[in-house]
Amino acid sequence: MTLRQLPLSLLPAAMLMSAQQPKPPEDLCVAPPSAAAPSLPARLLPGQGRVHMPITTKSPEAQAFFNQGVAQMHSFWSYEAERSFLQAAKLDPESPMPYWGIAMVAAGDYRPMFQLLDDSGQRRPSRGRASGGLDRARQAAGKARELASRGDRREQLYVAAVAARRDPSAKDPEGGYIRALREILRAYPQEVEAQSYLALALMKGYTPPDKTPRPGSEEAVKLLREILGREPDHVGAHHYVIHGLEGSRHARDAWESSRRYPELAPEIPHALHMPGHIYVQTGRFADAAAAFEAAARKERELMAADQLYSKGHHGHNVHFLANAYCFVGNYAAAMAGSAELLGIRENPREARQATNTRTAYRQGWFARLRTLVHFRKWDEILEGSALPDYPGPRERAWRHWARGLALAARGRTPQAQAELAAMSDQAKAWRKVAGSDSPQLRTALLELEGHAALSAGRAARGLHLLERAADLELHLRYNEPPAYPRPVLEALGLAALQRGEFPRAETAFRRALDQNPDSPGAQEGLTAARARSTKILAGAGN
Repeated sequence: MTLRQLPLSLLPAAMLMSAQQPKPPEDLCVAPPSAAAPSLPARLLPGQGRVHMPITTKSPEAQAFFNQGVAQMHSFWSYEAERSFLQAAKLDPESPMPYWGIAMVAAGDYRPMFQLLDDSGQRRPSRGRASGGLDRARQAAGKARELASRGDRREQLYVAAVAARRDPSAKDPEGGYIRALREILRAYPQEVEAQSYLALALMKGYTPPDKTPRPGSEEAVKLLREILGREPDHVGAHHYVIHGLEGSRHARDAWESSRRYPELAPEIPHALHMPGHIYVQTGRFADAAAAFEAAARKERELMAADQLYSKGHHGHNVHFLANAYCFVGNYAAAMAGSAELLGIRENPREARQATNTRTAYRQGWFARLRTLVHFRKWDEILEGSALPDYPGPRERAWRHWARGLALAARGRTPQAQAELAAMSDQAKAWRKVAGSDSPQLRTALLELEGHAALSAGRAARGLHLLERAADLELHLRYNEPPAYPRPVLEALGLAALQRGEFPRAETAFRRALDQNPDSPGAQEGLTAARARSTKILAGAGN
């Protein structure tokens, strides 16, 4: 049951606000598009993945840079891919395909379709619109069309596909793009590049919490498996298999691609990072941490070598790393990860972006919140300095949530209720800034009221509210790392265990393990609940 289905009598007063769905945050598993085209010259780099996509050109060097651009595009490294395509265009300005490449990547939307859609399934505005990347992509598409007659029929079909996606007058540019990719495959059934682009465009993910595939997702995975059957070292197909299965009930099927992808592109941070998505979802938390650590080392190298290198992906990666450390029980490492990101101060432009929750600093702030709450560091939270007071309504709302949890855990019920009221005020302030409510904050308000009720000795009411909050969390939009700081089901299970409701605790921990397989906290809780239930049953039988 979702929040909209709950009777008003079951909602706390603090929750009685608009249920309008917000525009979901942009995924920062890839860096945002750049405000300006990258500078030249480009260099041929090692470890980018091997791709050969023949184009019409008299310049072997242009072909080499074009191949590199396609390989970098397959790892969503749009900035470097655009640089490689620009270099190819400079070496052979009469070839249409380098401009095709720029049109594919400059807008920053060469990603799985589920990352581009809002909660209603509608296409969100391109991230490149404000930065100028979309304009560059459209201009490049126009240039590719001007030169298309210089290429062969296959290249002309590729140009037509990207031109359809970049057509500002099109009512359904994504649909036009998909239809044009299918046209390529009708003419050239073995064209693995078009097949991989089509798979990415069809990939709409899975519905929470049952993880049912949305239309197109199963076809996408089938296409990728066909590619790997013919080209087992196709760097893009391995990458896209990971995206195609993350959030599904079959994430383990991506283990082989998770092993192979970083081997094929060892110099690209995103290639080192992506296996962690699958490992977290399949209970391999130590392997996830190792993947994120490798990506962080590579990214630090790149940031040290280039002061213009985007820090957004690094923030996402280290945030996810802190999340993995929480699951493996490494408090010190999780705190160190958040501290690194908190040390990356926001520039004035970032600080003015009230709704940009994905700066490296704000990722670090949320990683710190996640860590303190996961390990139930109530004294540190109440002391205040461990979680900085960031001057934004979203962060202040979450800070009140953390303090409310700590006060409830310490039995200070009136103060916990005061934090709940303050959190509600900040959630309303966030709505004014963002234009819509946050489903995560709505869930957190409900959870906090549950803990406040438990603190007041109202166990039935408190556990009931936690169950409602857990249901809301399970229905949140898929995001990695999870957009909610901790699994509510584990908190529910612990609360039920502490109050002697062992069957209820066992049910909660079982559901928590379905949400996060092999979670140590859920496993320990389930073991304790079973042991207490067994002891009671044994006592009743004597």
